Amino acid sequence: MAKINFKKTAQDELSLSPLMAGKEQIKTDELIGQTVTVMAFDFATITDKGVEKTFPVLLLKEYPDRYYNGGTLLSKLCKCWAEAYDGDIEAASLDLEHEGGVQLRFSSTKTKSGNNLTAIDVV
Repeated sequence: MAKINFKKTAQDELSLSPLMAGKEQIKTDELIGQTVTVMAFDFATITDKGVEKTFPVLLLKEYPDRYYNGGTLLSKLCKCWAEAYDGDIEAASLDLEHEGGVQLRFSSTKTKSGNNLTAIDVV
């Protein structure tokens, strides 16, 4: 009988995305004012009060032991990348990594109505 790594198996099975397994989440406020390189992406889905919510999960070159959960703008971007590969997220993510990733700069701004907004620029 083969032995397994119980800790790794638990991390993998309890993560919403394989990209999250064994990593700590990085928060948006930690990225404000920084340029980071997106090296991989996936999507995770949760159910909140009976409503399914899907969001992107990103790996950043500058934070190899962490992952980032994106919001509306990054959802739009990652969906576009996946659609270009006919929905094959894994293939799109691998090609993104092989291409050297995409650099994004995060900044804090406000909407016209005064709400907080995280702006993301492609560098």
